[in-house]
Amino acid sequence: MHDRAGCVSLGGSRLVGWVRGFNVLRAALVIQFLVSIAFNLMGSFFPLFISQELGETLIEATYWTGVLNFVSAFIMAFTAPFWGWLCDRVGTRKILVTVIAGNIVVYTGMTFSTTIAQLLLFRGMQGALGGLSTVMFAILARVASGKELRMALSYQMAAMTVGGLIAPGFGGAIAEFFGYRVALGASTVLFILIVPVAMVIRTPPPETEEATRLSRPEVVGLLPDAVSLVMVYIAISFISPLIPWFLETLGVAEGDLLLYTTVVTILNGAAFAAATPVLTRAGEGKMPFFAVVAAVAIEATAFTASPLVFVALRVVIGSVQAGVPPNLLGGRGGRKGAGIGILNSARFLGMAIGPYLAASILDDGVPPKPFNMLTVMAAFSLASAVTIYLTHRGKRTED
Repeated sequence: MHDRAGCVSLGGSRLVGWVRGFNVLRAALVIQFLVSIAFNLMGSFFPLFISQELGETLIEATYWTGVLNFVSAFIMAFTAPFWGWLCDRVGTRKILVTVIAGNIVVYTGMTFSTTIAQLLLFRGMQGALGGLSTVMFAILARVASGKELRMALSYQMAAMTVGGLIAPGFGGAIAEFFGYRVALGASTVLFILIVPVAMVIRTPPPETEEATRLSRPEVVGLLPDAVSLVMVYIAISFISPLIPWFLETLGVAEGDLLLYTTVVTILNGAAFAAATPVLTRAGEGKMPFFAVVAAVAIEATAFTASPLVFVALRVVIGSVQAGVPPNLLGGRGGRKGAGIGILNSARFLGMAIGPYLAASILDDGVPPKPFNMLTVMAAFSLASAVTIYLTHRGKRTED
């Protein structure tokens, strides 16, 4: 009788833990979705904003968009582990609210910026905040384990991507009817509205210093996946600031660039979001295959002569790339805040290098520079396939 009562008690405690974890996951998905919208309202028009509001040509604006993305993501790559560590030590809710408040300042500043230097300043400040995704991933790492963590991350990334695919449409519409600065200001308003939601999320309590410290073997164990994530995200993120230029070279009229860019961004994001949970279930063994298919589709973009073919290739690329990040982020390491911060740093580093490197190789866009740029990006995807295969071959992820 005593044993049965003990089993019931243990089962009940597990059920309560599961329910609490589910509620935290649900709240985290809502916050991630709203944050992603706020981040990506400018996704369809930022090069056009720089071109038309700051007086740059479109190719110059494409270059500066790559530089701005690089600055923000590169700094995030160095600050993310610190913010992940703070999540464990101080508490994820306090850090979440702090980072959101910082982004309110950032987007307010960008709304009123009149020079590239001012944009660089505020994107640098954004990078110093370590990225909201670091905080959200740290929350999931505390309430899920093993395969559950990979699936939780896949849903989190799907929410991030869905927000990203909805946002450019809203941002483009706001920019079309009210102007680019009003659209940037809308991000500030949305961040303000997120604060009350973040204040009520129930997160795990802070850890002790001993529990949050990463040992040398733990850090070494994270490095292979971190290297793979850098290359994967170079291949994922390089295209973003280049889409308007690509469409212009394929014959899209200047007046239609905003519409076409928005459509491409939305369809690519929709494919990524829909495929993420599905392909995550395929497991680690399929990751090299996905990376190879992505490389082939990226290289095929160099031979595209039609906007419709370009859109179709972006859908294919978004679909196959979705199967890699959650398995790497939720794989064999990264349970602690600093660990997930290191892996997210690799993600940010890839996001920083990709657009900047692509824009630098593209330069003035005169052939064969576009071909060279796409070949380099395809090579990064192929390289990630090799590193993933070598480091995950014959190994099972922790359950």
